[in-house]
Amino acid sequence: MKIGAQGYTVRSFAQNERDLRETARKLKEIGFRTLQVSAFGPMDPKVIREICDENGLSITVTHTDPKRILEDTEGVIRDHGVLGCRHVGIGMMPEKYRGSLEGMRAFLSEYDEAAKRLADAGMKLHYHNHAFEYEKFGGKCLIDWMRDETDPERWGFILDVYWTQYGGRDPAEEILNFAGRIDVLHLKDAKMAGFERRFAAVGDGNLSLAPILEAASDAGVPCAMIEQDDCYGKDPFDELALSAKNLLALGCVF
Repeated sequence: MKIGAQGYTVRSFAQNERDLRETARKLKEIGFRTLQVSAFGPMDPKVIREICDENGLSITVTHTDPKRILEDTEGVIRDHGVLGCRHVGIGMMPEKYRGSLEGMRAFLSEYDEAAKRLADAGMKLHYHNHAFEYEKFGGKCLIDWMRDETDPERWGFILDVYWTQYGGRDPAEEILNFAGRIDVLHLKDAKMAGFERRFAAVGDGNLSLAPILEAASDAGVPCAMIEQDDCYGKDPFDELALSAKNLLALGCVF
């Protein structure tokens, strides 16, 4: 499986053109060839694409403002065309929809027209999970309702293995449960500091990576982005490099 860098990990170093140029250079030095654009500062998509092209980085997926996806779908399509990116991600369901089956259905209904317009443009809308989607309604987790009530041609899932385990599901089993719906996986790890659960470099924590990678292979997942929400004072580029080193040792490729 190909691994890339989730830009959210280095978001503090991607808020302007000058910093993004240095960030892209460092990612290239680590060996990355693909990137997720997420939480970057306000920059022209042409500039982002130019910087990525200069450093041999393709943009596989984004996290895009849900409000903009809903209200400026054509602008989102145009910008993703500039970025050379087919996969449009929603990082989290807006708060007003959370907490009920009815709210989730309202979310899917309101965003389905945007999903259709993206599909007509050769793109796909992807939903990234956290843990709240594992709350049960009618004996079934919210994320399962979402999978079963969306069109696979329009909706994909950016399954986040950290949040899936946090929500009480085995990430390897969940990848298989969502086989055919995952174009991009989020690889993230967790470790304990006393009673505190912390994010960790992938392979430096407690998630069972081998079964996760095997399941991803069996499910035909083509790409995974390495993400670490908080590095707790460590250099995020060093953490990304450690994650990549550990995953390369397990058979992943850049």
